[in-house]
Amino acid sequence: MQGSFQKASFHGFGSCSSLSSRGYSNIRSDLGCSYGSTVASSLGINGKSWPTLDEARQARRCNDFSCSCTVALDTLSERNRGPRAFKPKGQTANGLVINNCRNEKINGISTGLYNEQDFITDYKDARFFVIKSYSEDNVHKSIKYGVWASTPSGNKKLDAAYHEAKGKQNICPVFLLFSVNASSQFCGVAEMVGSVDFDKSVDYWLQDKWSGHFPVRWHIIKDVPNSQFRHILVRSNDNKPVTNSRDTQEVELEQGIEMLNIFKNYGSYSSILDDFYFYEERQKAMQERKSRQQASLAVSPEDVVSESHYPVSLSNDIEKKMTKSFAQAVLLNGNDKEDPAAGKVLSTLTSSTGRGR
Repeated sequence: MQGSFQKASFHGFGSCSSLSSRGYSNIRSDLGCSYGSTVASSLGINGKSWPTLDEARQARRCNDFSCSCTVALDTLSERNRGPRAFKPKGQTANGLVINNCRNEKINGISTGLYNEQDFITDYKDARFFVIKSYSEDNVHKSIKYGVWASTPSGNKKLDAAYHEAKGKQNICPVFLLFSVNASSQFCGVAEMVGSVDFDKSVDYWLQDKWSGHFPVRWHIIKDVPNSQFRHILVRSNDNKPVTNSRDTQEVELEQGIEMLNIFKNYGSYSSILDDFYFYEERQKAMQERKSRQQASLAVSPEDVVSESHYPVSLSNDIEKKMTKSFAQAVLLNGNDKEDPAAGKVLSTLTSSTGRGR
């Protein structure tokens, strides 16, 4: 994480025996674990035998053994849903239903920081914008680093809204309603808590085409299907459903507050927090791949020939030889014609080319 943003710590998700030391002290031992421990995952699902965590890493596959997907971790393709999309309804990571009212942890994230029951949804003034992400990888980075970036026009639009909101006497938060393209759902609500830094970009994103960045604070993280929002129409977008919005589409106050209430009250059984381990592994795999690509493009200094080392001296040698040979040829031709004056001049030229320039 660059600048003033503090990178959170995400590590050591693989062992069931270490859950108590990572904030899972209240988990019953008979619930088992679906991440990596040979003892807990040896039977897998329906009696199947699953590979160990190390074996899954070597194969560069999703090692969330509670699902049956075979998604390659090191692919650069955009993902609109993680492995949780393959799980039965009501089953989250580790087979646990998360109680967001308690300060529990899942994949190193404190769930007590999000989906709070006292989250305020009633505002006299607020700004709301739909954020359409190309991939859930980028949403993972936003939650992890507390930052977001849009297109140049999107950044300008959001920055202008933020400064207008901060210039008002009353509180006027700027809320971002996140949805991943082609996911058929919204995935959370964040608040813009700082202006856009147009001069400094971050390299967290799946693609390197996003410039600038600004800080965000996530309030709600849960999967809410589009069907819950489809009745909300956006007047500034030809009265189309809010689910048909483009990136940075603004939603009016009344409709925005309604969306906040839907987010808060919807009883979701899943969220991207369930797949944080998967996206952490994907990030590592992508960073390794990027490092390999950069290394393959790097050229050793010994393999590079200086432009001024050989070409100049070689060019002078060739020029001298060509001039001398030409002069000698003309001299012979002049001698055949028995022209003493021409022979004397050419003889002088031949002699001078042998001494250099």
